[in-house]
Amino acid sequence: MMENEEKRVWGIHTKDDHLFLVDNRIAIEWKPIGNLSKIEATRAAFNDKYIEVYPNAKKGAIPTSSGMLYRFMYEMQVGDYVVFPSKSDRKINIGIVESDYIYEPTALEYV
Repeated sequence: MMENEEKRVWGIHTKDDHLFLVDNRIAIEWKPIGNLSKIEATRAAFNDKYIEVYPNAKKGAIPTSSGMLYRFMYEMQVGDYVVFPSKSDRKINIGIVESDYIYEPTALEYV
């Protein structure tokens, strides 16, 4: 990372503190959409994929939901900070992104 690059802070919510705190992973899961790296790196392509998988989605929800996926895949960078509130102990947890996106098709379903 170049010295003049700014690190971003990402807020993530989870119902699975164990995944984040013990397994040291952050995750986003829309299993029906599959591997995000297979979608063209444009917001329009993510919108189209979302509509393909969820044809009955409310029109206003499409850019919000597909945008979350796009940002997780293409905007979150190694070195960025991740902040999430823990449901179990009400603490605010801070971590650092240490790898690029990894698709795990056999992972247990994540809420």
